[in-house]
Amino acid sequence: MSKKVQIWSRAISGHTHHLEVTGDIVRRFVWTVDAEEVLTKKTADDRARLESKDHGSLLVIHSALGTPRRATYFEPGEDLAGMAGIGGLDLTPEPGSRAAAYERRVIDHPKRYALIETLGGAAGVLGGIVVAAVVAWIVARVSLPNIDIPLPNVPDLPDLPDLPLPDLPSIPWPSIPWPDLPDVQVPEWVKWVANHLKYIWPVILAFVLAQGEIKRRRKHAEASARAETAEVAAETAEMGDETRLSSPTTTDSAATTEDSAAKSADSADSDQRRGL
Repeated sequence: MSKKVQIWSRAISGHTHHLEVTGDIVRRFVWTVDAEEVLTKKTADDRARLESKDHGSLLVIHSALGTPRRATYFEPGEDLAGMAGIGGLDLTPEPGSRAAAYERRVIDHPKRYALIETLGGAAGVLGGIVVAAVVAWIVARVSLPNIDIPLPNVPDLPDLPDLPLPDLPSIPWPSIPWPDLPDVQVPEWVKWVANHLKYIWPVILAFVLAQGEIKRRRKHAEASARAETAEVAAETAEMGDETRLSSPTTTDSAATTEDSAAKSADSADSDQRRGL
């Protein structure tokens, strides 16, 4: 299999869904259901959505570097879940593919995966701060030329007459005695978090998304294991049925042999009585 081709497949509700993705930057998606093509699409989006009126939709995710991550199927009524990227059923990547290797790494090393994703969120925050600081430093040291733009002379507007306004009666509003509120001192760590929240929340979000991805991968692995167990049990039951079907033939042969032996014994007894 070429490194630029990724295949996912899974049987869902009695239908076999098959997805083939070709390319690294601009990717070609071919989605088939029961060997019939549903749609073909080309896009460079790392979160590509494939939508079908009759067969639901697929959300195909790649990393920023173009590495395939997962393909998730959504029923026709799961529009909101599909837009949010939650729920759905993950398709199974082809064994030995990059997506299968990624899934195995997430399952085998969940703590390392969560740490890498969290550090990635922190690196994104620090990268934004560094870029903003560099841009500010460059702008502060670049002198822009003074450009005189001739503006047209606008005539002064004429004075408008004063309009006589009637004297309105004053409304006697009641005086409400408000109690003195206690002086609440906010802890310093709360102030620090509030001031730096815009830098903290991307890191927290990366950690939460990593935990959700770990749970999703484990759920998919458990479902695949159950499906394999059910398939093995079905094959074992089928082999047992074939064995039982072949058993009466052996029994009949043994019964026939016993009948022949009994007839031979009867014949020998008859010959012996005639001899006597």
